[in-house]
Amino acid sequence: MMKLLFLFLVAIVTLPLTKSNGDELWVYFGTYTRDKDSEGIYSAKLNLKTGQLTKPVLAAKGDNPSFLTILPNEKFLLAVEETNDYEGEPSGSVVSYSINASDGSLIVSDRISTKGGAPCHISSDQAGRHVFFANYVGGSVGGVSVDKKGKLKLSSFIQHTGSSILPRQKSPHAHSIDIDPSGKYVVCADLGLDKVVIYDFDSEAGKLTVNEPGFAKVKPGNGPRHFAFSPDGKYGYTNNEITSSVTAFEFDSTSGALKEVQTLSTLPGSHANKRNSTAELLMHPSGRFLYCSNRGHDSIAVFEISETSGMMKLVEIQVLGVKTPRGFGIDPTGQYLIAGGQNSNDVRVFKINPDDGAIEPIGSPIPVPCPVCVQFLYPKINKYEPIFDGKTTKGWEGSEEWFRVEKGAIVAGSLEKKIPKNQFLVTNKSYQDFDLKFKAKLVGKGKNAGVQFWSERIPNHHEMIGFQSDIGMMGKVSIWGALYDESRRRKFLTNVSNPTQKATNLNSWNEFRIRAEGDVITIWINGALATRYFENASESKIPRNGRFGLQIHSGPPAEAWYKDIQIKEL
Repeated sequence: MMKLLFLFLVAIVTLPLTKSNGDELWVYFGTYTRDKDSEGIYSAKLNLKTGQLTKPVLAAKGDNPSFLTILPNEKFLLAVEETNDYEGEPSGSVVSYSINASDGSLIVSDRISTKGGAPCHISSDQAGRHVFFANYVGGSVGGVSVDKKGKLKLSSFIQHTGSSILPRQKSPHAHSIDIDPSGKYVVCADLGLDKVVIYDFDSEAGKLTVNEPGFAKVKPGNGPRHFAFSPDGKYGYTNNEITSSVTAFEFDSTSGALKEVQTLSTLPGSHANKRNSTAELLMHPSGRFLYCSNRGHDSIAVFEISETSGMMKLVEIQVLGVKTPRGFGIDPTGQYLIAGGQNSNDVRVFKINPDDGAIEPIGSPIPVPCPVCVQFLYPKINKYEPIFDGKTTKGWEGSEEWFRVEKGAIVAGSLEKKIPKNQFLVTNKSYQDFDLKFKAKLVGKGKNAGVQFWSERIPNHHEMIGFQSDIGMMGKVSIWGALYDESRRRKFLTNVSNPTQKATNLNSWNEFRIRAEGDVITIWINGALATRYFENASESKIPRNGRFGLQIHSGPPAEAWYKDIQIKEL
């Protein structure tokens, strides 16, 4: 059997692939405009095959739109305008823009005050229903609800109090705000307090309340600036702006507690006593590498992250060739890093080595006025096409005993009898890179189903082999949106307790979206991020192409219903 399986794997790796046309994505640059040459937010396209960046153009005018975030639905970009005089008050603002994915342009949808001066950071929850902002001068944080039209409503506001030991720490300076992977906690790195403040997050109301424990301290005078979680939510990291270092924490997703475990410098010894401050801190989408920028040394420190302990190991400190890299971004596929030169008025693309995370420049810097933030968006130019006509199983093959069409849906299983073994309805066509959307629900006593992708039937066997987006429960544990490797490694590839359970409708339809491109697999449920997984690039025997299969799991009488199945080939 193992020999047969090996030959089968070799065969499906060499199957002809469908042509990919999803080779570009949009890049947006937040900038400073006051007393600068910039007019607002700029956009360009990044070629994922070559790393080449098109000439950036103005996407929308703005007033110091320094930090940006793009909602998971990819329809809206939100920016903080880092000012201290919005509508005559000592405040900045949050601005929502609708995105025209065909040309990258932005149109203002709404604007709201942040109730505090100089908002310098903004981020989104996993469902894209709420964003969070940090006011640097105001020393406060807040939340804003975003409706389907991009309209904004203040949902939470908290004023920090206190100080620390240095002259620039006489008052709070909230510098960043981020949600943990479970969606339960929000953390703020406050440079003025030398604390990472921890909040409980009510995802329904969008309300922030101080957690217990309410904060984690760093060494006095460190000045924590930005924060990054590991994708599995086990570890967190903050860069210390004042002391040019990064601190690692263990994160308890049950209590929200952070426990410091390590601090490393971001500078080479030769620059230790020279002027420098850290700026951006980003985790690679794979969770294997951490990146921190240095202003002064004008470099990025690259750290390798231990999967078992979360500890950091310095890989390199790469001089960038741009001045004052306040912001940089890593594309969603994990292939490229783009660094912005705030004081050289340019950006530069770097290729990321998948083995050690090291970065290497591609070409020369490209002019952009005063760039301080980099964000990425896949352009939705291609349309989704149905692969189920709502009436028949044309284009699919499987047992008529276990699959039927009813009320515009494919129904798998039976409520009348036990299901003796896993059953699959499989597409005739194979796909390579894709973006799949469908709706699913479970009925009956059985609580387990799933959708296979990049998969094939095993010859002379009822099973399929390949990736599966799970649907349902495993005992009392929710596995909605978890990624399982069927008949191959036979294990969950992502944390089965981590999918966004609050977004799941257990007794009605759920909207799924699966995007698989290259080594990256992302799964959303009802707009909430459930899984992001990076397959090891060295795993050449794991095919990145194959068929889809709708599954009903063996067990007691049950049905899995699937409808509105659409695909966009990338």
